[in-house]
Amino acid sequence: MDSIHVRIGHNLQRIRKMRGLSLDKMANLTNVSKGTLHQIERGELQPTVTTVWKIATGLNVSFSALLKEEEAAVTIATRKEVPDVTEDDGRCRVYMLFPFDPQTRIETFTITISPGGRYTSPPHNDGVQEYITIVSGVFRMEVQEEPYTLREGQAIRFAGNVRHSYINDSEADVVLHVVMHYSDL
Repeated sequence: MDSIHVRIGHNLQRIRKMRGLSLDKMANLTNVSKGTLHQIERGELQPTVTTVWKIATGLNVSFSALLKEEEAAVTIATRKEVPDVTEDDGRCRVYMLFPFDPQTRIETFTITISPGGRYTSPPHNDGVQEYITIVSGVFRMEVQEEPYTLREGQAIRFAGNVRHSYINDSEADVVLHVVMHYSDL
């Protein structure tokens, strides 16, 4: 793990380069001198909390965006043994794989539905898209009461701002991979 001032410097430089900003332009946006920004980027200066806030405000990023550790190029998620949440007396189990990422606006999870299990979701906010891939089993999806029977290897995409239900009428567990995209969070 890097020391905090080195991490801030890497994050600051990454944001600046990603936005195509010169040190001069960034200095104008943040009201922090070009020399100070250069020293911070090189990990030579430990900025004060006030300076980090000025930079975050000027660049319109969160305070923690400058403090966070760089994410690994590859992240492996393994489904937990115990579900994060359940529904329908435990017949519908949700396992978070990747929590909401504000940069991609995506979260992913696995849902396992036991035989006879059902979950009806209230409408989500406008702009939410659901992408569901059937990993195993056969299940019925209802979107605004329109039924869709889906099998292993198939996928469905729909606007999540309508009533929708996940139903397992089969004799075996159904396993779903779900990707939620939030356009307005």
